[in-house]
This record gives sequence, C-alpha cells and structure tokens, in this order.
Amino acid sequence: MAEAERAIDIGHNQPPSPTDLLREELENSAATILRRRDELLAAMERVPTVIMDETVCGRVADFVKQVTGCYKLAENARTAAKEPHLSAGRIVDGFFKGITDPLEKIRRSLDQRLTVYQRAKADAERRAREAEAERQRIEAERLRREAEEAAAKLEAEADLPDAVAAEQAAEQAAADAAKAQQEAEAKAAELSRTRGDYGAVASLRTFFDFRDFDRETIDLNALRHHLNEDDIKKAIRSFIRAGGRKLDGCVIFENTTTTVR
Repeated sequence: MAEAERAIDIGHNQPPSPTDLLREELENSAATILRRRDELLAAMERVPTVIMDETVCGRVADFVKQVTGCYKLAENARTAAKEPHLSAGRIVDGFFKGITDPLEKIRRSLDQRLTVYQRAKADAERRAREAEAERQRIEAERLRREAEEAAAKLEAEADLPDAVAAEQAAEQAAADAAKAQQEAEAKAAELSRTRGDYGAVASLRTFFDFRDFDRETIDLNALRHHLNEDDIKKAIRSFIRAGGRKLDGCVIFENTTTTVR
C-alpha cells in the first residue's frame, strides 16, 4: 500500500507541461487586457437591444470604440507573444528543411529516372504480350479450322476420337488465346513491377493528368460541382470589386454597415 501511495504522489508531483506554463505566462502578461475584456462583457449586458434615439446611438458608438480598442490591444499582445514561437518554428523548419529538401530533390530525380526505365519496360512487355496473344489467336484459329474439317470429314465411328481431340485442342487454344490477350491488356503497374534486394517494389502508377491549360477557353461550367463554395464566393466578391453589378445565380445589391472610427 505504501508503495502505491508513493507512486501516486510521484505521478501528482510531475512538473507542469510546456503548454500549461505557456498558458500561465499568457494569463499573467495579459492580466490587464483580461480585466478590460470582462468589464466590456459586463457593460454589454446594459446596452439596449434596440437603439431608439441619437443620444443612445452616440453612447453605443463610443462603447464600440472601446471594444475595438481592447480588441486591438489583444491582437497586438497576441502578435508579440506569438513572434518568439514563430521564430522558433521557423528555425526548426529551416533546420529540418536542410535535411528534407536535398533528400526530396534526390527522390524526385530518382523517380524520374525510374519512370523513364519502367515506361520502356512496360512498353516492351506489352508488345511482347501482344505478339504472344496474336500468335496464340492465330494458332487457335488454325486448330478451330482443323476441328471443323475433322468434324466435316467424320464418316465412321472410328474417326470420332480424332474429331473430339481436335475439338478439345481448339477449345484449349481458344482459352489460351483469351488469357494471353488479357495479359497483354494488363495495367502498367503489373508490366513494370520491379523488386529490390531489400524489399522495395517499384512500379508505374497510372493516373489522368492535364496539359495545355487555357484560362480563356476552359469550360468552367463542367467544373461547377468541383469548385469549393468559398472559392466561388471569393470570385463573386472579386467580380463586384472589379465593377460587376449583374451576375446569374446571385443578386448583387448595395448594402450598408456601420463603421466606428
């Protein structure tokens, strides 16, 4: 029991985590801003829901200015508190990029070399399989004709075994030809697959890509369902800033909102 209690005490006496220390540091450094925030939140409870006269409007505008001032103080404090961590993050990123960037450059170069070789390998293998498929197709056709001829010449029961054998040979040849054709149509990954001595497997990955992009003629309507809604709204706002006032699919209108300076 004593050992269990000591274990619990040891667990509870662990030093605070870096996250806890950072939060405590922020709370201490921003204590004044936190108090001001609480004051403004409490004052917000006393602001009328509906503004009825000019005096109240002016007071609310003054209150907005105070809220904005506290907001700016918090943002400035946030930027100042975050900068050392951003600098540390940039140092960490820069250090490891000195490792990963050269390695990535090597990997891209080797990938290109492997792709050139494996494309050639896949093309050669496909041509060989197509040639074999054609050879077996011709052989299957020859055996089919022989089987038909044997069946046509069948005159006595003694000739039946030869005709059956010819038919079976023709059927097997047709099956072999179909299999060879299927192998000739194999995917590039199968035709190019190579295994290294240490377990690495290299093969071509087939995917669709595009080229010759023309911004002026691209069919945006075909891309409609692939566009993010936020990107579309961003494009609409850009259209409005450029002077656009009519656009199918939305209503552009003149709007107003209060600004307090």
